[in-house]
Amino acid sequence: MSQGTSKIGELLLRQGVIDEDQLKHAMSEHERTGLALAKILVRLGMVSEEVLTNILGVQMRNSTRMRIGELLLKHGFITEEQLNKALEEQKRTGQRLGRTLVTLGYMSEERLVEILSAQFEVPYVKLSNFNIDPEAHNKISEDVCRTYKIVPLFFTDRVLTIAMTDPTNVRVIDIVKFKSQMEVDIVMASEKDVMSAIDRTYMSASGNSLEALLNQAKADEAEELQTVDRESEQTQEAELTDEEGQQVVKIVTSLIQEAISRHASDIHLEPQETFLKLRYRIDGDLQVQAPIPARLMNQILSRIKLLAKMDIAEKRKPLDGRFTVRFRGSEVDLRVSSFPVSLRKRGICEKIVMRILDPNSGQFPLKDMGFAPVMFKQFKDAINSPNGIVLVTGPTGSGKSTTLYASIREILDPTINISTMEDPVELNIDGVNQGQINVAAGFTFAAGIRALLRQDPDVIMIGEMRDKETSSMAIEAALTGHLVFSTLHTNDSAGSFPRLLEMGLEPFLVATVMKGILAQRLVRRICKHCKEPVDISPELREELHLAPDMQFYHGRGCEHCDGSGYKGRCGIYEFLVPNEAVRNAIVKRASGDDIKKIAMKECGMITLRMDGLQKALDGLTTLEQVLGASNPDD
Repeated sequence: MSQGTSKIGELLLRQGVIDEDQLKHAMSEHERTGLALAKILVRLGMVSEEVLTNILGVQMRNSTRMRIGELLLKHGFITEEQLNKALEEQKRTGQRLGRTLVTLGYMSEERLVEILSAQFEVPYVKLSNFNIDPEAHNKISEDVCRTYKIVPLFFTDRVLTIAMTDPTNVRVIDIVKFKSQMEVDIVMASEKDVMSAIDRTYMSASGNSLEALLNQAKADEAEELQTVDRESEQTQEAELTDEEGQQVVKIVTSLIQEAISRHASDIHLEPQETFLKLRYRIDGDLQVQAPIPARLMNQILSRIKLLAKMDIAEKRKPLDGRFTVRFRGSEVDLRVSSFPVSLRKRGICEKIVMRILDPNSGQFPLKDMGFAPVMFKQFKDAINSPNGIVLVTGPTGSGKSTTLYASIREILDPTINISTMEDPVELNIDGVNQGQINVAAGFTFAAGIRALLRQDPDVIMIGEMRDKETSSMAIEAALTGHLVFSTLHTNDSAGSFPRLLEMGLEPFLVATVMKGILAQRLVRRICKHCKEPVDISPELREELHLAPDMQFYHGRGCEHCDGSGYKGRCGIYEFLVPNEAVRNAIVKRASGDDIKKIAMKECGMITLRMDGLQKALDGLTTLEQVLGASNPDD
């Protein structure tokens, strides 16, 4: 008797479709005849085909085990041409083949799940018609369910039955075992069904989420959130007399305190039709928290806008604000942004994002930021130049500001005058004159540079070279004997030159003043408590030209990393120091790809992909993280 067969019987028994005597009789007939249990139940009149289909979907049976691509090809679900295209796309994206076939539109997700269900002898369940045990959600958190696309259905003794989309993902099953401290049984369901079931299951428990948030606030030693008024340096708290208003204050206090203690960088509050969705961005990834009941949605959003000194009555346009809190003896700045969103039933609501600017986090010395030794020496030489421009490039959230602050602290000296223009000032550094851009008051980057050049600076940091005027004045400052630090949004270091020329700058000036361009990304760091070697497929090794003896690692998942296998982040870098060959290419307006090839050949530049692979070999991060954060070099 196969595991899948016994599980089908258990599912039907659990749903009250058959009783134990009927199941015993059907199982004995199954063992005697070898026919599928589902067919026997229909023949004996115990279950109608309609009921069977509603609960379990169409059960395909396949006696042989083969690769999913071969199986689909054999049964005519896809053509050989479609399979080949899907395999090519799979190599590019790293997704599983089944998911790639669905993405390309070669087959529906429901059909794929049916076929996988038969292949792996795991029952396929239609969750829309399944009665989920209301107590099952207590075994696994909503965050874990959404992250790994699973939903707990029911539990008996020490066995938890879950629905998931991919029964071959052993790592997810191990994480669920660890989280629930139970043995795990698997059924299959489509991703759409799973996500809908998660919404239903955890929203029915949203009443408890309010209690959990309030308990969290009580557990924090009754520590109240203190806002800091910069003008009077006196703490202020809005006095709310009604009981529900006091609950709102406690919830806002709790969610901010928890986010800071978990080292989150952002708090997202997103209105939904039936609840307020709460997410924290931790180590670069958004993590779903317990939802907040809809009845408190408006009050919570208004409370945050009140703290940030934003117009509570204005909900039709985006607003910005900020406030400072004291938490466990230190001050933390929160930058608040609201954005109007439209919901079908509720109309216009506001999504709020709070950026946490903790002055005690992200203060790394330059030597601890993970530069390769050669690159570290080159970068130190560049930031100690008497004049010129040093650029840091990368997407939002790649750690550019952290690198610039570390660079300023590295060269900080009482004998030099360092001034900055930032939007906003994220971290205050003693001994540095930091200017806050205020466009409404006429304090733009361009106006700020003009003023700064009359302030006798040695080093200028400009938040971003975002237009021709700002960039031209930065180049002028560099040509007149100043060292300029700034940022730019480009994919790699070589791509910065075409970007600057597109702004209308003269190629020979750009080539002359540029001392170095650093491109960087942040990748997740493997948890040191559960790091272990991992096998890489021969196909991937061949594609990336990796030697057979190259050993890579991943995190198994443990209590220290909340089962994710990752803890913290580290940087991967690419530093381009222009030589004569690169400068000639810039003057000739060469493309970013051409400049990159010249830099790799003539300057020995270490690229993002090279630096990432080395960090993966050193066991700092995973190969998947590196491939997702960097482009191929060829």
